[in-house]
Amino acid sequence: MEKIFVYGSLRQDFWNHDKVFKHRLRKIEKGRLKDFSLYHLSAGYPAIVPGSDTVYGEVCTLSHTKHLKSIDLLEGYTGDPTIDLYIREKKPVLLEDGKEEMCWVYLYINQHYVKSKGIYIPHGDWKKFMLNH
Repeated sequence: MEKIFVYGSLRQDFWNHDKVFKHRLRKIEKGRLKDFSLYHLSAGYPAIVPGSDTVYGEVCTLSHTKHLKSIDLLEGYTGDPTIDLYIREKKPVLLEDGKEEMCWVYLYINQHYVKSKGIYIPHGDWKKFMLNH
């Protein structure tokens, strides 16, 4: 089973959650990813890049590995960093119970763009950011 850490519109209560995950999840748990920074982009979605913060989100356990392709499609991920906005890598994510899980995470490739054009979210929670904006 594949696990994916989501920190933006794929989180519960956001527009892409049901669109992508409906009937495709085994489990959802709160999680946090250390050593990354979170930004809000003018296109209306977040991006994370290496940094010194903690990013908060959810760990989604997919019911089948094939469902990862649906998420790749949404994120525009082809595996070719010369054309993709994101790379997908496995990173350690801390769950609420203290356990660490290796999860797929989509990381924004163009760090310079994110840092110069994005809105920095120091508390690391895009859901909280969106509720206040």
